[in-house]
Amino acid sequence: MAQEYDKIFKENFEILILSFARRMFNIDPSRLEEIPDTTQYTIEKAPDFLKKVHTEEGKSDYILHIEAQSSDPHSMIGRMLWYYGFLYKMYKLPVKQYVLYIGRNKDSNMPVEIYHNDLYFRFHLILVQDINYKLFINSDYPEDVVFAILCNFKGDSSSDVIQTILERLKCLAADELCLRKYLKQLEVLSKLRNLQEQTIKTINNMALTYDLKTDLRYLAGVEKGVRIGEVKGEERKQKEIIVEMIKDNLSIEVIAKYAKVSIDYVVRIVEEMKNEK
Repeated sequence: MAQEYDKIFKENFEILILSFARRMFNIDPSRLEEIPDTTQYTIEKAPDFLKKVHTEEGKSDYILHIEAQSSDPHSMIGRMLWYYGFLYKMYKLPVKQYVLYIGRNKDSNMPVEIYHNDLYFRFHLILVQDINYKLFINSDYPEDVVFAILCNFKGDSSSDVIQTILERLKCLAADELCLRKYLKQLEVLSKLRNLQEQTIKTINNMALTYDLKTDLRYLAGVEKGVRIGEVKGEERKQKEIIVEMIKDNLSIEVIAKYAKVSIDYVVRIVEEMKNEK
């Protein structure tokens, strides 16, 4: 399950982290530089976000390292210390480290510092549930808007917040395929707040569906089928795109809604795919 969340953050971090840097860390980098891939390959688990930050003239450059955690491991402190030592050795620059805790619990028991006779080390822990969702809901970037589902609703009802998120995503998404991507991300992240059922219900009640015939993968499937003479009728075309949605780990309910078929029909296709393995 954690891999689902990791995938979303890796997809969105480049944009999302700039919002965090400015709003939460009081950082406004003038320029970010990629860390060479060879550095990350040397590390057993590649960091979620790792950049060299070039600051304004007169200020010291540094390495910015950020991790997103849906779990609350006590081992995180050792991992962050290891990263710090490795990065400092490589670049001879200060390393600023942050962990974003996005887990279900409002509080975290994750140790954030080590104090030994000859060593003191700490990293910054950000509890996402403490952050006001309004910091992200009005952003012009859908990656920020999706993240709002994990934040503090500050007394606003979950139904109102979810509806506002969906309306913003519909407004900001570049096209229907992008909208589907962000709806999937929202649905996955909503599990961390026990809001998945409510999120799916709200999606189904709003005019957020799209026509399968405009889906690029649908069109690609039809094109391929015509070439090899395998596509026979609308049902076959529809089934192909449902299979692709299942492979993308969309929920059965959302697939049924998008494809305008019954949940039982989608379940049958899922079972067929399992039997074919």
